[in-house]
Amino acid sequence: MVESDKKLGEYLYENLSNNIYLKKLMKILSTQYVRWLLGLNYEITAKQKQDLLQFADLLAKSISIKEDNDHKNRALKIVAALTKMYPDDPRVSVVTNEVLTNFNNFLPREGKDYELKLTLDHLWNEVLENYQKEKRQIPGQEDKSFIGKQDLIFQSLNRKLSSFSAPTSMGKTFLIEKYIELQVKSNIKKNFAIVVPSRALITEVRSRLIDDLDANLKEKHYRVVSHPDEYQTECEGKNFIFVVTPERLSVLIARHPELRLSHIFIDESQKATEFDSRSAFYYEIFDQIAKWEIRPKITFASPLVPNPGIFKRLIETDNFDKGLRIIESPVSQQKIIFDLHAKNITAYDELNKQIVEVATFEKVPSIPQIILSMRKIKKSSKCDLIYYGSKEKAISDAVIVSRKLSEIDDLEIKELSDYVSRKIHPKYILVELIKKGVAFHTGDLPINVRIRIEDACRAGILKMVFCTSTLLEGVNLPADNLFVTTLQNGTKTLSTLDFLNLIGRVGRLGHSMMGNVFLITGEKKKSRSNLKAYLSKLNEEPKKVELSVDSITPKQVAAIKETLKKGELRLDGSISKAKDYDLVRKLSLLYIKELKDNHTGVIRNHFSKNITQQEEKTIMHSLNDRYKGDLEDDINFSSDQSEKLKEKVIQEDLKDYPDIYVAGKLNVQGTVSFLLQLGNIFNWSFYEKSFIGASEDPKTRLKIVEDNAKLLLLWISGYSLGYICDLSIHLRNPHNENNDIYFLNRANLQLKCNTK
Repeated sequence: MVESDKKLGEYLYENLSNNIYLKKLMKILSTQYVRWLLGLNYEITAKQKQDLLQFADLLAKSISIKEDNDHKNRALKIVAALTKMYPDDPRVSVVTNEVLTNFNNFLPREGKDYELKLTLDHLWNEVLENYQKEKRQIPGQEDKSFIGKQDLIFQSLNRKLSSFSAPTSMGKTFLIEKYIELQVKSNIKKNFAIVVPSRALITEVRSRLIDDLDANLKEKHYRVVSHPDEYQTECEGKNFIFVVTPERLSVLIARHPELRLSHIFIDESQKATEFDSRSAFYYEIFDQIAKWEIRPKITFASPLVPNPGIFKRLIETDNFDKGLRIIESPVSQQKIIFDLHAKNITAYDELNKQIVEVATFEKVPSIPQIILSMRKIKKSSKCDLIYYGSKEKAISDAVIVSRKLSEIDDLEIKELSDYVSRKIHPKYILVELIKKGVAFHTGDLPINVRIRIEDACRAGILKMVFCTSTLLEGVNLPADNLFVTTLQNGTKTLSTLDFLNLIGRVGRLGHSMMGNVFLITGEKKKSRSNLKAYLSKLNEEPKKVELSVDSITPKQVAAIKETLKKGELRLDGSISKAKDYDLVRKLSLLYIKELKDNHTGVIRNHFSKNITQQEEKTIMHSLNDRYKGDLEDDINFSSDQSEKLKEKVIQEDLKDYPDIYVAGKLNVQGTVSFLLQLGNIFNWSFYEKSFIGASEDPKTRLKIVEDNAKLLLLWISGYSLGYICDLSIHLRNPHNENNDIYFLNRANLQLKCNTK
């Protein structure tokens, strides 16, 4: 914009964030809100409150092109905090309604957060508000309107190729679901696919679609499918909505080459940037559909990614479009830091990017003590989330907290506890925790149990849920309060993007305007989750992401090239020792598929910077000569493995699956022998090191296979999880004759024996 074309208001708004008085007021607001939250004496003078409300009203009407989003977010922060602190003040209610209207937020304003108090002066505003509601109505939804910039996202969904990012509270998945719902209700006969990163999200999204579409599914001849086995080609006249993981969609397309999709939505698309072997399946999907004569529409949705256009490269390798980035958030948050090293509690002031001390403590409290003390004084909190970097710590602290609580006399609590008892085992620790309103939510819980925990958290039946990284996968658990106990996710440190995605779990659209994030540091000054580390995550802007294939260095590509030119697929040497070996291997197999199909996808495009066309011909000649032109298409299964399998089948060393029972008993030894054969054929000691316990001594590895054989036989024989748990408890009981206390826990067995 030419400077002379600017209006006076634009100049004024551009400098508003630097207003010294506003900065002072925001510091006071953050500090006093936290004091209120902690149950301490707090005070905002009548003048300060009035000035804050005037600033909120002014900021909400910002016309600054540069700072419009920051201004509106600041306005929301002011009214969200004041509404909590002064729920009965009519002036706060009036300005809150003004701010929400400027956010185009017309959600039902019920309860303390959304209490509507009309005055004569605002009757005209109500007329304008009703006009905006009608104008911004979600197509096909008479009672719902777009909030904030949701309309921009919804409009983008109709493009041939689109990619957007937005705050976690913007309702990205909701908009995708509403778009599909509109197509179905409009009698559009097409197939859709929503790709989500986890099985837990499959159930959540599928359930909402079925509930929202209800009778329309049958009337419009649609089916919602979540597994390749559910899809039946003989269902003539039917259309499908697939809700699947990337792995399942890849299998579905491979099994049914006749299937065509008109629109694919990739939810949580940032997963394609992670240095994990699972990200390879996103590449495989788009290599598969590249063969289709008519390409489907593709939409990528991600939280907070500053360069969402990067995902378009999965479709168009030379696409450098920036994508649609939404920064404006319809909810706000307050960050409170429990610094266990400095022995104080501070409020984080976002505008000034600094902390303000609120309280101190003489003795360093444990994390369970912090959670319990906050539970006593927090206001109107349904269910709190507590994040841990490992399941062991999450479960351990859940148990410690529960010991200080009494059982809850509630029918729904009892029903949930009984459900877990039946599904897993009566002695499973989760059963007793639930009786006290506590649960843990980890990736290895049975999926149906996780879903019941999520539902109970949303309903406020459970009061505290101790979570691991499942929260980073988009699981929708709206809460008022989140405790972050570490910046670690296993052995890895959370990126700024992952951290912001994590804390986005609190303060959710339609649930609450304000969420509280309690950040707990380590006790040592140089701990990995110290004050400096937290402030770094809070002050930093998320970095631009890159596709996981871009992490493969020229040196690695050169090593891959030399290996493939020899007709080898194992990728030995330095590559095999790399921490991202599984990803590199899968991408290398996809590279071979692209060469075989003469397709230039994003992987071949990246590798071509270091591999010439002549070298590509050499690679294909060597591989075809080595494997007689019979190269595998499945990236879970390379040609060296299939070749060895064929040899064994021809030699009749491997005739059939072993019998489950021999002489009326489970055939453990026969199954062990069979698994060892498979391990040799498929080279598990190299390709599946963790499964086979490759780092253990030979005796321990054999015991690991025996443990897996017993579990496998029990499971396919139809024994319940409860029975399997009973057997495991019996085997591991040190007081039983012929006990095996290390059953299912063989790792570092030699070390355990030496330290007994």
